[in-house]
Amino acid sequence: MPLTATNNLNQGAEGAAVAGRISPAISLLVIIAAVLPYLASLRYGFVYDDDAQVLANAGIRSWHLVPAYFAKPISFFTGVASAHYYRPMFFLWLRLNYFLWGTHAWGWHLATLALHMLVSLLVLAMFREYFEDPKWAAAGALIFAVHPAHVETVAWVSGCTDALLGLSLLGSVYLWMRDCEASSPWWRSGSLACCALALLAKETAVILPLIIFFHALLGIPARGRLREAGRSRLAAALREAAPYAGVTAAYVMVRLWVLRGMPDSPPWISKAQAFLTMPWLALFYVSHLTWPLKLSIFYDLPAVSGASGLLFWAPLVVLGTILAGTWICYQRSGDKRIAVAGLWFLLPLVPVLYFPFFQQDDCVHDRYLYISVLAVSLLVGILSEFLSKPEVRLKVGALRLVIPVILAVCLVTVTVAQARPWENNLLLYINATRLAPRNAVARNNLANQYIARGRYQEAREMLNTLLEERPGMWLANYNYAFVNYRLGNLAIAEEYFRRAIRIDPSDADEHVYLGTTYFKEGRLPEAVEQVRQGIARKPDGTGFHIVLGIILVQQGNLTNAREEMQKELAYHSESAGALAQLRIIDGKLRTNTP
Repeated sequence: MPLTATNNLNQGAEGAAVAGRISPAISLLVIIAAVLPYLASLRYGFVYDDDAQVLANAGIRSWHLVPAYFAKPISFFTGVASAHYYRPMFFLWLRLNYFLWGTHAWGWHLATLALHMLVSLLVLAMFREYFEDPKWAAAGALIFAVHPAHVETVAWVSGCTDALLGLSLLGSVYLWMRDCEASSPWWRSGSLACCALALLAKETAVILPLIIFFHALLGIPARGRLREAGRSRLAAALREAAPYAGVTAAYVMVRLWVLRGMPDSPPWISKAQAFLTMPWLALFYVSHLTWPLKLSIFYDLPAVSGASGLLFWAPLVVLGTILAGTWICYQRSGDKRIAVAGLWFLLPLVPVLYFPFFQQDDCVHDRYLYISVLAVSLLVGILSEFLSKPEVRLKVGALRLVIPVILAVCLVTVTVAQARPWENNLLLYINATRLAPRNAVARNNLANQYIARGRYQEAREMLNTLLEERPGMWLANYNYAFVNYRLGNLAIAEEYFRRAIRIDPSDADEHVYLGTTYFKEGRLPEAVEQVRQGIARKPDGTGFHIVLGIILVQQGNLTNAREEMQKELAYHSESAGALAQLRIIDGKLRTNTP
């Protein structure tokens, strides 16, 4: 139902309920728009965190582990301490995809693409509550489907969390709207169930009660029980939001119980700096919604250190101007959908505007805009509707049709181009270091890719420069140690493995590689000690028991070496290395038998 200055919310409500339904042709158009820009992603591989969350994640390989998804944090399954999240639905999605596709990347990308398509169709259905004519709902949904800000969510397998969130959160809002129009326990229970699923997909869903509250406060949808709220609209809005607030409160308690606090880590930014940086961060997201070019997995976004600098005041002035312009448009038109667009932009971003929630150099991501794209989509629908009015149509002529088409074509073109770096890790990190040359994580990850491709000298030079700037960066120390280990610079490798352990002693691999460094230097007792420390931290680490067994063989301890090979096979039954070493050890034991 349109919310215009000349139209009160109740006018024509009954007619809109039965007229202007979404045609199959419009739905098909939205499906094509959602799928077409990402067809090339079906040949993309696994990138970035996919190695930890998909390829090396034993927690998604058995249905027996599903109950544990609801009782353990993600870090319990991946072994990545920084992944201190509670997202059972995300892990259930990973398990389902692993069951269907194994480690075939094209299947995972197909599922992610299908997920984005479903969200786009849901946006189309929800926008029908904002527009009487389905054409304008379709215009908004098309912009949502093709917007380049979705690239990180759709082109990256592990980026699907925001699409999962979008499907369940928007599903909850849509079912609530249907319940407002024609009260039914099925609509209401379905909406609350989707609310719970959204929270279990990603914690950002805590904004859902506020979305319901503000919609009800504004009288959207105009039909049904909200139409008669009148002066008691605030009370009605509180009543509508209360059940969702209850579900959210229950989720928060469960989440606190599962996570049992946050892992200890030294703060890299003060609270004052975090709050001073918020305007700059908000402007960053505004720019990526309105001018989505030069997208990357990482960005150079410095923290604002004081309130007297340009980085603080310039964003405030720009944001203030945008807010004032939006308010003027709202006041002059009386169109409540403009306020709704503002809510769709701001509310999903509120939880991610606080820097200390994130690791340094990994604080901003375009995937956080997945739901906020609704703001731009809704405004495009409103603009298209405005241009179609008879008095405006006479002035603009064919431009009313040309503008949305040109916009959609431009967005598709940009989306296709911005998705290309996600084909593989090398392209992804080259793009990141080109667009964010000061970002330490991007440079470290590119160096890691050079190591994986045997380009050791390039990696060594890049990491050496990075360590001069960030000597306390654990990953850079570990990778610098590893590349020197590969180059045979054992003394340097030992020094930097030990530095990495001092920074963060919890990683298993650093202990095992320090142990192998000692082994190559002939320091067998120290080698055994370090490898055992690695195994204590990760008993099922691939190859860990083989390494320990080989060192024990050199010490002449064949019996314990054989036990280590058996332990390796207990964790990895098809390990060819363990089987080969076991045959060698058994041969030596037979030779030594009197």
